[in-house]
Amino acid sequence: MKLMHQIGFAILATALLGGCGKKDEPVSEGKPVSPVQAVPVKTGDLTKFITYTGSIEPVKTARMASPAEGPIVECPVREGDRVETGQLLARVGRSRIAETGLTAAREELKRQEAEFRRVEQLVESGSLSGDQLDAARSNLSRAEAQVAAMETGTDDYKIEAPWSGLVSKVWISEGNYVAPRTPLIELYDPQSLVVRMAVPEQNALSVRTGTTVRVQLDAHPGKSFSAEITRIYPELDRMTRTVTVEAVLKEPAELLSGMFARVDLPVQTVRDVAIFPESALIVRPSGETVVFLLVDTTVRQVAVNPVLEADGQVAVDNIEAGSSVIVRGNESLKDGAEVMVMQAKGKSAK
Repeated sequence: MKLMHQIGFAILATALLGGCGKKDEPVSEGKPVSPVQAVPVKTGDLTKFITYTGSIEPVKTARMASPAEGPIVECPVREGDRVETGQLLARVGRSRIAETGLTAAREELKRQEAEFRRVEQLVESGSLSGDQLDAARSNLSRAEAQVAAMETGTDDYKIEAPWSGLVSKVWISEGNYVAPRTPLIELYDPQSLVVRMAVPEQNALSVRTGTTVRVQLDAHPGKSFSAEITRIYPELDRMTRTVTVEAVLKEPAELLSGMFARVDLPVQTVRDVAIFPESALIVRPSGETVVFLLVDTTVRQVAVNPVLEADGQVAVDNIEAGSSVIVRGNESLKDGAEVMVMQAKGKSAK
């Protein structure tokens, strides 16, 4: 039995000694490769726009008012009607009022004629001085002029279109009694429609006539129109501290007065600079702004100073065109890290 224990111990020792003589092979693990997306750096111009709200407004308008008191005896137009030069818009009845005034003027003329004859006789008899005759003659002349004026004013007043256009507002209807200078009808020339907007004081001096702007209209969704600034008002509005700017569309579009407009006004442009998506920018805790450029299968960190950011793009002046810049997967990259470039749909570019 003792011999059997000795043999078992020897076998166990041999097994243990053999196990101690072999070591586990280390598992080979490669460096982690980060999937990224890259785009080429382009050279060009970049413009920053600020969007302002405005409206479509006519430049050429006319508000027709009543020249005298009287009833509206005719008004053949309504809002939206197109009228031509000289077309009747409204007629103010004057015949009854004029006849009443003319009767009173003629009665006054008869009285002044009788007074003149009486004064003339008294002057001839020496009872009155010649100055009294001159005064009577002057009163007679005024009465004659009043009768002549009333005779020429017996016709109705006709309100006619001064030029061709569209009727935008009608404040009267037949039977209304109006006073002098009462607004009756307004019209505008549709060919004079412009985009009118208010630009704040801080950007007022950067606006120039001849500048091209982009215009979006709610009435034309999904479309953008090119327009040119044609007029800048010479002073700021005292209440809003804004300057009024007008722009004319360069391309035909169906417009109505009062349409809402959004205008993209260029405020800064840089030319011949390196341009790439702003998603490539990484801001370090120290405040430094960097990008990662693709070099074969690794990346190189480069500090940049953005010149201008606009429309999701950024312009810098220290990166060469043709370089590839990392735009996705760059959040945790380090200088010199190995990367795998992926296409937009997540497939490897290799």
